[in-house]
Amino acid sequence: MSTAAPRASEVSAFGEALTAVGSVRIDLDGLWRLWAATAPRLVGDPDQTAVLDAVLRELAVSGLIELPVGSWDRTTVPPLPRFINVPIARKVRGTKPWRSFPWRGQLGWVSSLPALSEQVFHDLVAINDWLGRTEHSAVPVVPVRYRSAEIFGKEKRLDELSRGSTFGPGRLSFELLACVRIPPPLPAAQVGDGADLLVVENSDTYWVAVEQLRHSSDHDVGLVAWGSGKSFPAQVISLGVDVAGRGPVTGAIWYWGDFDPPGLAIASAAAAMSTDLLIRPAVGLWEAMSGLPPQDAGEVDWSNAGGRDWLGPDLWNQLVAIRNASGRLAQEAVPPATVLRWAIDLRRGQR
Repeated sequence: MSTAAPRASEVSAFGEALTAVGSVRIDLDGLWRLWAATAPRLVGDPDQTAVLDAVLRELAVSGLIELPVGSWDRTTVPPLPRFINVPIARKVRGTKPWRSFPWRGQLGWVSSLPALSEQVFHDLVAINDWLGRTEHSAVPVVPVRYRSAEIFGKEKRLDELSRGSTFGPGRLSFELLACVRIPPPLPAAQVGDGADLLVVENSDTYWVAVEQLRHSSDHDVGLVAWGSGKSFPAQVISLGVDVAGRGPVTGAIWYWGDFDPPGLAIASAAAAMSTDLLIRPAVGLWEAMSGLPPQDAGEVDWSNAGGRDWLGPDLWNQLVAIRNASGRLAQEAVPPATVLRWAIDLRRGQR
């Protein structure tokens, strides 16, 4: 099964790329070149034609492009347009107001752009005005969406712009706008004086782990955090900022989730996001799953599942019975007392 799907950032960047060409008509070869440059991760995917078709139709609905009535290449499935029209390029040919606009020095590069959508032009004018208003002020650094609300009256507009071509070396930056992107907080509780952190995938398991570990001092786990399911990879950066008011994590970071393809995908993605902090499998907790009967046997596809490298070959092999049964195992199937036993064994060097 393909996992190809366009990201909102790719759709936005593709739209900007089409506008930047400055041509009213762009042929199919040009569309493929621009899309491959915008979303290189999808090149070669079996569903790449269907993905491009969906993106073009989305941009047509938004009014950014016009699709032809009858000129379609039907050698592909689904058919793709032999060309598309970019209505705004008709206006660009007649007038390029950004070329003569009195930009401040920090935005001088805008005047050399070959094309610019009307919306982005207005956005850049708003930024230009803000730079002028704050030129002689000590501007405090704030989170991105606070600055975005101040400049545009729309708290998410800077996030949208940051995914396009107006951000980059020599262009816009969060530093220029005195703002920072702060990772979402990680829900966590202190359960002891130790430096180690246990992160779990599910909310009920979070409460069980907190309850089990708070009532024992025979372990080195000081914090338990809820990874909030698929949100954890985006929260990883916060581990080096603050967890439960104790500042950056200084001990080992242990992770435990559901043993199924989505659960392992979360763990692998989180581990890949961390450059300074090592996210390790809570070995004893994953091992505890190996002796339990599989759930949803015959319903889980493991053919393209990742996670083996992160778990390591020993753990991966111990859990083979669940995979062979095409099943899965949720954290909640493991008895609560197992969490405390794991933490105690961890102190004794039995991970």
